[in-house]
Amino acid sequence: MRGLVTFFLSILILIGLFLYDLFPDITLQENPTKTKLEYTEETLQIPDEAVSNWIGKDIDAFKKEWGEPDRSDPSAYGYDWLIYGNKSPKGYLQAGVEKGKIVTLFTIGSEVNTKPFTIGDSSNSIIQKFPIESDITINEGEEFFRFELSEEEVMLRPLIKVKGDVWAQLYFDKFTNKLSSVRYTTSDVLLKQRPYSIVYRGDLPEVTVISEEKQQKIDASEERQIFELTNIIRLAYKKSPLEWDEKTSDVAFLHSEDMTNQQYFSHESKDGRTLSDRLQEGNVAFIQAGENIAANYTDGIAAVEGWMNSDGHRKTLLNNDFTHLGVGVYKKYYTQNFFTPLN
Repeated sequence: MRGLVTFFLSILILIGLFLYDLFPDITLQENPTKTKLEYTEETLQIPDEAVSNWIGKDIDAFKKEWGEPDRSDPSAYGYDWLIYGNKSPKGYLQAGVEKGKIVTLFTIGSEVNTKPFTIGDSSNSIIQKFPIESDITINEGEEFFRFELSEEEVMLRPLIKVKGDVWAQLYFDKFTNKLSSVRYTTSDVLLKQRPYSIVYRGDLPEVTVISEEKQQKIDASEERQIFELTNIIRLAYKKSPLEWDEKTSDVAFLHSEDMTNQQYFSHESKDGRTLSDRLQEGNVAFIQAGENIAANYTDGIAAVEGWMNSDGHRKTLLNNDFTHLGVGVYKKYYTQNFFTPLN
């Protein structure tokens, strides 16, 4: 009898192994009735008046709503920035236009409708409410492109799909745990910027070769944007706005250029010169001075948000004693020189 039981058990084991070979992906669930909540685009509940709805729309229609911009700035990614914000820092907006269409938007202004996200919202509440992932795939037919975000990137500047081809890059302030600014963009712009590590199969959009003349215009535009964003942030923290100083801007530019050409990243030049030395050489008389530097960011916007999430750079940017600022950008190197004049 015992031998017969053993025989039948052996047969059952063999049947089980045979079924496993046929269906190797079958898994057992502890609670098969438990449902999983799937994310859908409708979860975001985007109102009609939200600024993200302008992505993909015609620039003429946009101008009818927003009016003429304060100016137009070139970018390194094929679109031109239309800058809105001189009337009210709280309404500051940059609209990226390519071939007559809005392809990206950036705002740090609390009066701009950025729903479903709101400037000043708690980062914890946003993270709990919206699907934030570390691996994000953009499918293009047989090709695929996957951004891989580090743990820090997920916490400080996550990427969230809004709808269709529209993505939101959120910039969180880790010191206040609040949403600082929002950048909306298309997949094509994301693949040109590549703000995160990327794994892909297929062809990435070609990087446009930028002439020296256009690069100079891009650098000058980013200098102005960094200056404006710095003052918007200072006003939000009830600090006095800074005055632009051209001579100091030249000093800052030369340091960015030198770091690029000499391939180093430091407040001290390779020949041993310090900020104090460089300002004196530039005939900038000062009582006190400070410097922020950054490299290899997407643009000036990202550099400013990076400085605000670094304790030392943040303190320099928000320092009560500084009254003037010069910004110097050379390609992907960014320098801010703050100072209080001697006279």
